[in-house]
Amino acid sequence: MACSSVCLLVQCGSSFNVITFEPVGILHSPYQRFYDAPRQPGVDGIAEELRVELYAHKNYEQALEDLSGCTHIWLVVYFHRAEGWKPKVLPPRGRTKRGVFATRSPHRPNPIGITSCELVRVDGRNVYVRGTDLMDQTPVLDIKPYVAYADAHPESRVDWIDGLEESVYAIEGGSRLANELPADVARHVMTVLGADPLPHPYRRIECLDGEVYEIAVREYRVYYTLRDTTVTILRTHVVL
Repeated sequence: MACSSVCLLVQCGSSFNVITFEPVGILHSPYQRFYDAPRQPGVDGIAEELRVELYAHKNYEQALEDLSGCTHIWLVVYFHRAEGWKPKVLPPRGRTKRGVFATRSPHRPNPIGITSCELVRVDGRNVYVRGTDLMDQTPVLDIKPYVAYADAHPESRVDWIDGLEESVYAIEGGSRLANELPADVARHVMTVLGADPLPHPYRRIECLDGEVYEIAVREYRVYYTLRDTTVTILRTHVVL
């Protein structure tokens, strides 16, 4: 198991210093491709069990002592598959570009992320978690306990998210999805189309001819029409 360092160039006055982060471990996840992962595990209701494998010969077994007494933890990670960044990005929700610092896009000046997740168990150098959407082989930089009295802010808000109109779309022909697609793909399509079936690059939705829409999930394509708040499934297709 490789252990590669993450280097940052930091300006201190008129000079530059290199800060090096050495990951403590690697995440093993079923999400191999971006569209395999849920939008947000809490939103999609998907809570796969993932494994953080800490590196050997680092004395991390002692560092994990007492962690099993936590119900939730923070993972600090490096988005190893993020390429470049832009100051404004188009979030999955909404159709307006937002300043990247007001979003949780992985494409950032420094592609470092944090995620809170449920701690399932600790077994040797392995930490099993549930409720995160991180990609397979994500380098883990640090693990911290989630402390409710300090970390939870029920009164917090994000104005641009709170201002989004929530629409619920009815889906006709949903049984076709269940019969013709793998269960996880059908579930993802139903969740996305039920929330917002309009074209969006992150959701991989296109309007083909002004009337028929296509949503792509892995090699699967679903075609549908949209009338007001009703989505009608027309057919499915597998790209070979």
